Amino acid sequence: MLKKLTESQQALIIDKAVLEFAEKGYKGAGLSTIAKNAGVSVGVIYKYYADKEELFRACISKSIAYLDEAISYAGREGKDLPEMIRALVDQTLIACRERPEYFRMYHQITTGDDAERTKELAGIIEKPAAKAYKAVIKKAQEEGLIDGELDAGAGAFFFDNLMMMLHNAYSCTYYNERLNIYCGKRLAAGEKKMSDQMVRFILNGLGYKGKY
Repeated sequence: MLKKLTESQQALIIDKAVLEFAEKGYKGAGLSTIAKNAGVSVGVIYKYYADKEELFRACISKSIAYLDEAISYAGREGKDLPEMIRALVDQTLIACRERPEYFRMYHQITTGDDAERTKELAGIIEKPAAKAYKAVIKKAQEEGLIDGELDAGAGAFFFDNLMMMLHNAYSCTYYNERLNIYCGKRLAAGEKKMSDQMVRFILNGLGYKGKY
């Protein structure tokens, strides 16, 4: 009979699985490798997860919960539009530093060749952020702070595109080098400076009429 794992041991399996999926994608990831890196047997993994698909979805759920908390934090901390955007950017940079493997895993999903799974996961991953960003834009429009003619959905989409590139720039080798080429390594290495520049760019793009 297999011994019940502690919460920390179960968390370690997820952590090692995220790293494996981030490195090799869904198809390339191996349960045997995940088990070995987590210090357990494959049989133990099957005790908690029916198959690789179920383990993969558990990894997605954990990463979404982590990122949702970052978005919620920004909403709680941001008293006005500039502060909220700054909090979102700052929390993104912190998340990229703390858990870059989450963003590499997302990048693997976007380049995957399983269309049906990709579509489903896109809905699961993107809907919470889309809802939050739309709400921020609509509130700013109601307050007369940004262009009222901007479609909130389009604005949220363009804003999220910038956030996605920020994710990639601090978690994927190619995009990190791209960041260094455009901004220089000195600016790219300074989170505070990068945050300042991105917030300025976003607010200017939204036509923000207040001070920041």
